[in-house]
Amino acid sequence: MARRTRLTRPYPVNTLEEVLPIAETIQRANGGHPVPTELLAETLGTTVKSSAFVQRLGSSVKYGITVGSHTSDQISLTPLGESLTAPREPEERSHALKTAARAPDVFSKFYDLHSGKPLPEIPYASNTLVREMGVNQELTEECLRIIRANGLLADIVSERSGSLVVDANEVDEDSSELEDSHSSGESEASNSENRGDEDEAFVLVVSNSRDPLGQEIEALIATLSIPVRDAEIDPQVSQVISPAISNKLRSARGCILVWPASEQTEQGQQLFARTLMTFGAASFQLGQRAVIVANGPDDPELAALADSLDMTVVDRCAEGGMFGELMSAMVRTSIIQISFG
Repeated sequence: MARRTRLTRPYPVNTLEEVLPIAETIQRANGGHPVPTELLAETLGTTVKSSAFVQRLGSSVKYGITVGSHTSDQISLTPLGESLTAPREPEERSHALKTAARAPDVFSKFYDLHSGKPLPEIPYASNTLVREMGVNQELTEECLRIIRANGLLADIVSERSGSLVVDANEVDEDSSELEDSHSSGESEASNSENRGDEDEAFVLVVSNSRDPLGQEIEALIATLSIPVRDAEIDPQVSQVISPAISNKLRSARGCILVWPASEQTEQGQQLFARTLMTFGAASFQLGQRAVIVANGPDDPELAALADSLDMTVVDRCAEGGMFGELMSAMVRTSIIQISFG
């Protein structure tokens, strides 16, 4: 029997309403401070090994609400998660909901494309999701369901005369505020002189589906108001470099690549080969603006490459935390710039 190809979702599998209890529990249980992952799961009435808990944590990261996976020691709120669970005024929570709903690239593009228009039904929405956003045909109904639910929760979508319509004012206002935050924050992505295309400024995070670190890095970058996109290396697909990764590399300002752990299995070797080719493509497209996050300097395959290639490598097990080292590497390689005043 032919092996079924795993379907990769370029969007959170859960709705905002389904993941908000995670952030609310952190706020209620520990005043918004990080909570041990096992304790969080227990408080939510589940376990860290529950597939539902794992999925909800992953979705919460993709919405930019929390940092940490089921394998992390603790789960932390991002500034966006703080705004959702401890707003200083009602408008802060309202804006935070809109920001979270638009955090996944697929959702944001869909709202923008239908600004001021009724949400289309299947199959029209399906065609748009497949052709414009790269969503697998089998996942389009699920994706549209989440887009609708999030839009209604965040007041991006409202019912008018029996139809669900994307509010043009909400989309335009949210897009404008996001652009302002990109230009006025302490940290921002480096831009070309002409910033007409927002995609020129985004940072691409590439990882494999079995490693949750990619999602954590993506959430960290998003909390700095830096546009970020994600892509997965899948050893099951036939292409060495997927068209989705190639297309995103052409528009990315920089790339963070999560290096896989060394495995002697056939799948592990396929993953290593695809990761190596992806890094080669990133180096060709971006020059020095490609950073690797690896399993320490003792990785034999990576050490061999480091002798012949000029790479910026961040140790994911660095003392004092990997994220600080990663931020420094992104500044040194001009992926991001720090501005003051």
